[in-house]
Amino acid sequence: MTVKISAQLTRERKEFNGLDRMHDELVDQPRGVRYAVVAYEVLRVAEEIPEGVNIPTIRLSHIEPVDGSDADRVREILADRYHDRTGKSLEGDPKLFDVVPGDGQGDGGVPEPSGDELMARRAERKAAGQPAFSDGGDPL
Repeated sequence: MTVKISAQLTRERKEFNGLDRMHDELVDQPRGVRYAVVAYEVLRVAEEIPEGVNIPTIRLSHIEPVDGSDADRVREILADRYHDRTGKSLEGDPKLFDVVPGDGQGDGGVPEPSGDELMARRAERKAAGQPAFSDGGDPL
């Protein structure tokens, strides 16, 4: 079975796009899994005659990002619904619960430096007469 997703929140529905308030954070820290509460509705159902199936397309009609204890609750609900649907557990999957690079606990681990940060550090090392690579082998 297939379900298609349409996620465009038009200008008329801008007030329902809670991601707008996170614009700078999403640009500055694009990595990591984030959580949100969403509402959706069926936009259309297409009948695929050769396959003999109907394929619904849902439209995300409202999205509100969550963090902190709300994100913990959403993660728990997500894991419960996944288990109910598949019989599988999400425990031990570090990719699912990573919020920022680090230990996967979402406790404010230090994110990887941006390209601009790496180039600035490299220029500082060069100005100080140090090699481009640090003792740990990290390119700077």
